[in-house]
Amino acid sequence: MKEIQRKVDSRAMREVNRSIVLDIIRRGGRVSRTDLARRSTLTKPTVSAIVEDLIATGIVHEVGYDHTVGVGGRRARLLEFNDASAAYLGVRFGVSTTSVGVADARGELRAVRDVPTVVGDPELSVTHAMDLVDEVLAEARLPRDRLEAVGVTVPGLVAQSTGIVELAPNLEWQHAPLRALVQRSLDLPVVVLNVTNSGALAEGRAGAAKGVRSYVWLYVGTGTGAGIVIDGRVFYGQKGFSGEIGHCPLVLDGPECSCGLRGCLEAAASGWAIARAGERARASGAPTLLHEHQGPLDAEAVADAARRGDAEAQRIFRDVGNYLGMGISTLVNLLDPEMIVLAGGVMAASDYILEPARESAAKHTLRGKDVRIVTSTLGDQASLLGSVVAAMEHSVRSYRVVATGERAVSG
Repeated sequence: MKEIQRKVDSRAMREVNRSIVLDIIRRGGRVSRTDLARRSTLTKPTVSAIVEDLIATGIVHEVGYDHTVGVGGRRARLLEFNDASAAYLGVRFGVSTTSVGVADARGELRAVRDVPTVVGDPELSVTHAMDLVDEVLAEARLPRDRLEAVGVTVPGLVAQSTGIVELAPNLEWQHAPLRALVQRSLDLPVVVLNVTNSGALAEGRAGAAKGVRSYVWLYVGTGTGAGIVIDGRVFYGQKGFSGEIGHCPLVLDGPECSCGLRGCLEAAASGWAIARAGERARASGAPTLLHEHQGPLDAEAVADAARRGDAEAQRIFRDVGNYLGMGISTLVNLLDPEMIVLAGGVMAASDYILEPARESAAKHTLRGKDVRIVTSTLGDQASLLGSVVAAMEHSVRSYRVVATGERAVSG
């Protein structure tokens, strides 16, 4: 038993050392073996063995010589991370559009293609998405055999242990085995996330929350929900259903929500809530530019009227900001985060929402004005980028399970 434990510990140490060296190469640009040993504090033989393995597997390649002359009058060979050594697929199922993107080994998106989402039919939606895989790989100039993992994001309740979408009201999906459907098509490791958890991952990696340990990513689009990050890790909850702030009752006897309850935050502050408020304003006979819009209103039409100075449209967005502030105050009072990041399509009208949200949150939270409320810097790509980040992290976990004998973690 002790001999087995020693072997496991040895493999684990080798994996840790490999991760340290690889991280230095990935982040540091071109670097020599001598610099790697110095920066990693590992011995030169250890670094040399790791580097040779990385070169053999195509993860790192040699790219010439250092300009300086080292000991013995020999110039050092420089090493560089091979961006094309791996590929990661990200799939975002939106209410109207499904996006499929492929990223390289650094996590940089190289190509993205879109296709309409099939509301009410998850299997057909997956089929249409998978039909785009070869196209995005070709555009990104990455071979299919480089794909290591897939990250999928969806606006709904996702059971982390199974990858089943238990409920996605705006997609009309119930008990959809999303992980199994994607795996059946690609035969790769697949991780499925709620859209808000995916967006929160991306924002912490490359957006407004970079370097922040505890924050909430509050999505305000067709629906409303929150991704919660505590001490640098996404908080999923027992089953993966955390962050459903959009379906918490906020307005007593308020409008009916898509989930069937009444007065939810989503029913007061979301894209469809804005459209509904605009329709009411147009039907009331009040003087408003909304009368000029032909056909059903959407949130963008209301935002356009607000930008043109329409007082009624601007009032609708102030009301949305006020309700968002009330929802934010609940999150702040419960979680005490360092930052709240507002994201989603509705935040394109942040000029009319952000300040009312800050004022409302300050009024309703115990912390008063001591709450950092900012807008996302990633825009529409946040959840797709997050799906790629999730795929990369899942791939790393899978490698460590093989290399160290750790117990696998679902999701």
